[in-house]
Amino acid sequence: MDDLKNILAENLVKYRKAANLTQAELAEKINYSDKAVSKWERAGGMPDVDVLKQIADLYGVTVDAMLTKSDKPIRLKRKINFLTRTNVIICSVLLVWLLATAVFVFTLLAVPSLQRMWLSFIYAVPVSCIVLLVYNCIWGKTYLSILIITALIFSIAASIYITVPFNNSWLLFIFCIPLELLNVIYFSLRMKNRLKPEKKDPDQESDT
Repeated sequence: MDDLKNILAENLVKYRKAANLTQAELAEKINYSDKAVSKWERAGGMPDVDVLKQIADLYGVTVDAMLTKSDKPIRLKRKINFLTRTNVIICSVLLVWLLATAVFVFTLLAVPSLQRMWLSFIYAVPVSCIVLLVYNCIWGKTYLSILIITALIFSIAASIYITVPFNNSWLLFIFCIPLELLNVIYFSLRMKNRLKPEKKDPDQESDT
């Protein structure tokens, strides 16, 4: 059993480094703490079978490969490289603007009397921010989420301000300030927790 733990621990480190992930990044992807990942990589314990399967799927290998000792260098095939990710994101955002343009053009052709159809382009801004936020949660970095959510908050406020003008409508932007503070504080704390040094398991230290 100890041999299996050591083999798995060695492979967890190798595959994680081959995937260019930190312990915190891996932990975030599998919804576990970085302390748990650190413990597994020090052979202080083993993940459950379903978690191990999740990790193996993440690296594109089998569970057997994770439990088998091998001296061969690990080279993972990245399913989606940076260029492909960028192209997917750009195409998705352009699709939003294409739909906004289609709504603008076809609505004017069908009902020329309608006014302010140019608002479809205003609404395309917060929708684009949502698309970017979704992709950033999958592939991006935490600090980028702060910027995207900032743009989302203020673009929604601007859309409402332009669409439904009312007395003192500028107060909408004042309301954005506490939302922005919550956004910054939340993600700052999240990044701070991920950068905390990992505490070693005292039981594991006593065994070494």
